[in-house]
Amino acid sequence: MTKAINAVRDSFSRRFAYRRTRQALMSLPMRTRIDCDLIGREDETARLAVYGR
Repeated sequence: MTKAINAVRDSFSRRFAYRRTRQALMSLPMRTRIDCDLIGREDETARLAVYGR
C-alpha cells in the first residue's frame, strides 16, 4: 500500500515539475528562446529535464 501511495505521489510531483518547467520555458523572452534553440521544443525540453527520457 505504501509503495502505491509513494508511486502516485511521485507521479504527481513529477507532473507538477514538468508543468512548472514548461511554463518557465514558455515565459522566457522570444529572443532568449531563439538563442537557446528552444522554439517549438519547450515541451520536449521540459520532459527531458523532469523525466530524463
